[in-house]
Amino acid sequence: MGVAEITPGISGATIAGLFNVYQGFISFLTSINPVKLKSGFKSFFREIDFNFMFPLLFGMAVSIYLSAFAIDFLINSYLFSFKIFLSIVMVIAVIKNCFLDQPFKDSVKFLLSFILGIVLALVIAFSLIQFDFNNIFLLMLAGLLAFTAFLLPGISGSLVMVILGVYDGIVFSIKELDFYSLLPFIVGMGLSFLIVPTQILKQFEKNSIQTKVLFSGLIFGSVPAVWLHLN
Repeated sequence: MGVAEITPGISGATIAGLFNVYQGFISFLTSINPVKLKSGFKSFFREIDFNFMFPLLFGMAVSIYLSAFAIDFLINSYLFSFKIFLSIVMVIAVIKNCFLDQPFKDSVKFLLSFILGIVLALVIAFSLIQFDFNNIFLLMLAGLLAFTAFLLPGISGSLVMVILGVYDGIVFSIKELDFYSLLPFIVGMGLSFLIVPTQILKQFEKNSIQTKVLFSGLIFGSVPAVWLHLN
């Protein structure tokens, strides 16, 4: 999951699903929401499966740090080949979401959602919307959006960072263990953590096929972002 999250185009949540740990991971995030403290510390800690989560989170943390060097090497040394690889992975993700996860006839019902996803991704990819993410508050927004994407299968949190133009800076800060520069981004991730598991995921489960098709449109429309913004 850690390797997937720092690799643009690959969804950590999708990898979690492949290894059958997605439900447990989301349950963990829901169980450690500070709101749960209202029921008392004993009840709060009783719901947390530390035996499941500690090795998972430790593996993710180590792989994110080590992968930052590997991804940086690939970008600097084999950029063209790396872009081709990422584009192929993204197309495969779209095929999986729309053709393999459910019958295509169910996916095609939400063709407009797919087109909407493509249009939104293209608008951002071609920089029709531009923000200066050196701003602390916008970095928090980038962290919120990236972590939200991480929690939702089918879209890559790191690809969101590429589209927003913060990927290179975040990877550099991870390599340097520059937590001060990462702090606004981490705060944004924390805000997403407080909101997403209990709110957005409910909507995702309620309309899972439509949401997957929308995300597939976002992924497909984001292929140009890999070629335009990953340098």
